[in-house]
Amino acid sequence: MRPVLLLSILFAVPAHASPGAIDLDALAASAGELGFSPPPADIAVPPPPRPAAFAPVAASAAAFSRVSLAGLLDRHWTAVDWFDDVSGRTYAAGTLDVDGSAWLVVSPPGRAPLLVKVERGMSASWTAGGRRYSLDLDVSIFRPRLNNLFEIKDADSGATLWRSRIGDLFRKTDAAGLAVSIAGRPYRLFLSRLPDASARPAAPSDRIGVCLVYDGADASSDGFESYRFLLSDLESTPRSVRLHGGDRAILSVSSDGGELTVSD
Repeated sequence: MRPVLLLSILFAVPAHASPGAIDLDALAASAGELGFSPPPADIAVPPPPRPAAFAPVAASAAAFSRVSLAGLLDRHWTAVDWFDDVSGRTYAAGTLDVDGSAWLVVSPPGRAPLLVKVERGMSASWTAGGRRYSLDLDVSIFRPRLNNLFEIKDADSGATLWRSRIGDLFRKTDAAGLAVSIAGRPYRLFLSRLPDASARPAAPSDRIGVCLVYDGADASSDGFESYRFLLSDLESTPRSVRLHGGDRAILSVSSDGGELTVSD
């Protein structure tokens, strides 16, 4: 076919928009309609609608929880470690005072618990069931501090009846606390009578301490990160405290001492 004839055939075929293509002819024909060109001056164009007024969302009330303290007083003193002999069962556990000092609590059968401050040269002696006992700390400069050993012996024969590394006993004590969550982080809660250090060994006093020990995966392996308060202080006034990671919490105790309230 000649080129001239081919061109005449192409120009003679009417143009149709293929499916999905932009119809340029239709678009050009509507160019003078409102919306594609500025409106005539005598047509009033309404202003755009005003945006809806911003309505702030009210903050939800602070999260809080209530923890019953019933049955928690001194519970860990007889839930951590022990040994049995002819006198019966003797319990051993760790505890902290409000200053953060660590104490070993020994609860012999048939008598009040003894509290001995954990320090170099610590010692105590007592009698139970007609048998005499002694306690001391086996210290070595070649061991890390928390690997030094508590030892309870028969005071007459010198036979060792019980021994435990400091760190092991306090890790077991930590696990004996009541698991609670504050600001989404795990803690262990303890309630215990504080030592009356006027006697040696110390005896439990009438003052009661509340202790929170941080129990998260990033807790120090030997720091036993703790937060300690007098129960009587929390009964009188809610207390704002700073916990692990800078978290803030408000602690308060009911007037009867039976319930701890924690709010974030």
